[in-house]
Amino acid sequence: MRSIDTRHRLAAVASALALLVAGCGATQPATPDDRSGALHRLAAVGQAAPAATPIGPTDAGASPGHSFDPLATPAIEASPSPGATASLLPSAPPSALPSSGPVLDASTPFDERTQRALQRVLDTARARIPTPGISVAIRTRDGRLWLGVSGDRQLSPVRPVDTDTVFSIASITKTFVTATIMQLVDEGRLTLDTRLSRFLPDYPRAKRITIRHLLAHTSGVFNYFESPAYQRAAYRDPSRRWTTRHILGFTGPAYCDPGDCYHYSNTNFILLGEVIRSVTGRSVAREIRDRFLQPLGLEQTGYQPNDPTPQDAAHGHLWGGRDVFYDWTRSSRRLPTMSVATLAGSAGAMFSNAADLATWMVALYGSDRVVRPDLLTEMLTFRKRDEYGLGTRTRIFDGRRAVGHGGSLRGYENQAWYFPKEGVSIVLLSNRGLYLPDRTVRQLARTLWRHIDVPEPQYDPSRNTR
Repeated sequence: MRSIDTRHRLAAVASALALLVAGCGATQPATPDDRSGALHRLAAVGQAAPAATPIGPTDAGASPGHSFDPLATPAIEASPSPGATASLLPSAPPSALPSSGPVLDASTPFDERTQRALQRVLDTARARIPTPGISVAIRTRDGRLWLGVSGDRQLSPVRPVDTDTVFSIASITKTFVTATIMQLVDEGRLTLDTRLSRFLPDYPRAKRITIRHLLAHTSGVFNYFESPAYQRAAYRDPSRRWTTRHILGFTGPAYCDPGDCYHYSNTNFILLGEVIRSVTGRSVAREIRDRFLQPLGLEQTGYQPNDPTPQDAAHGHLWGGRDVFYDWTRSSRRLPTMSVATLAGSAGAMFSNAADLATWMVALYGSDRVVRPDLLTEMLTFRKRDEYGLGTRTRIFDGRRAVGHGGSLRGYENQAWYFPKEGVSIVLLSNRGLYLPDRTVRQLARTLWRHIDVPEPQYDPSRNTR
C-alpha cells in the first residue's frame, strides 16, 4: 500500500480551517480556532499504511499519519503501538439479540472512593480543556457502572449537564453502521468482498471497490468533508436538510486505486449507508434502531433527523479563548444543526448519551451478542501504521489496548473505547469542538486501574503514553 500525496492533506487542512472561521462569521461572531487543536491536525500528516494483516502481541508498527477529519478524532501524538490479539475475542457462536431490554444485568456502582477519584479527574479536565460540559460513563463487563458529569450543556441560559444529556456522537456512528454491515454479512446478504457496483453500478470505480475497502478506508474515495464546496455549503444555511445525492455531489480526485492506500474518508460510510438501504429496502436509521437500539435498551440514542432529538441535548460550542464560547446549535432542534447533521448522514449523524454508548461498547466488542466472533476478528484486525481495522480504531493508553472510535463534529469531541483485557468501556462526550480528549481518557483509565483489579499492562507503558 503506497503513501498518498500529503499535498491533499495540507490543502484540506488549510481550506477547512479558513472556512471554519468564515462559516462562523455568517451566523455569529467570528470564532478563533483552537490553536492547539489546529496545530495538532496540521502536524498530523504522515505515511499511508501497508496492506492489512492480523497482528499479534509481539508485533509493533510505526504510528499512523492522519488527515484532517471533522468527523473522526484522529490519533495524534502517535507512538509505536503493538497489535491486538484474536484471543481477546469471544469464541462462542452469537445468539440472537433479545427483543427488548438491556443486554447486561442491572448495574451496580463502584465504591465511593473510586467514584470520588474519577469525579476529581473529570472536574479538573473540564477546566483544563476548557469545555462548557463533559459527560463520562465507565462500564465493566460484570455490570459495574460509573456516570460522571461536569459543567453545562447550554450556557445561555445556563443549563447543567446531567447523566441523561445527549450529545452529537459524530463518527462513533460508524460503529453502528459497521455492525449493521457485519450482520448483513452474517445473514448471507453480502460479503466483505462484494463489489460496490452491485448496489451503485454508476458510481466511479464501483467495480473495483469492495465493502471491505469502504469499511477500512482503503477505497481511495475522496473525502467530501475535504471539499471547499462542502465547507461553504454546510454553514451557509443551518436549517437546510441535505440528501445523499447532494453529499455525493461533493467530489474530488481519488487518493489512490482501491486497496493501494489508507485515507480516512467519510464518503466511504455514506456509500455504506446506500448499501444498507439497497440490501434491506429500509433506512439506515430503521435498521440501527431495530437491530441494536431497541434490543439493547439504548433509549437515549437516535439517528438524525429521523429520530427526534431531545430538547435537553447539549449544544455544540466552539472556543473563543479565555472564558468565551460560541454556541453553534442555538435554537436548532438537531445537533449541531440540521445542515451539519444531515450532511454527516451515515458517517456521523447519530446522538447518544455516555451511558448508552458505554453499554454499546461492551455489547459490541465485549460479547458475542452483536457481531459473530469471526467477523469481529475481521473488524479488529488493524494495520500497523494507521491503526484502523473495519469501522474500528485502536489505541494504546499506557500499555493497555483499547478498541472503539472517536467522533468530532462542529462543537463536539467524543471518544468511546473498550479495553478487551480489562473488560471495561470508557466513554467521554463533550460539547466543545477542536481539541483532543486523549489525555482525559488516559487519566480516567489510570485512576480506574488503581482502584479495581485488572491485569498488568500488556505493553510497555513507557513506549505508549497516549
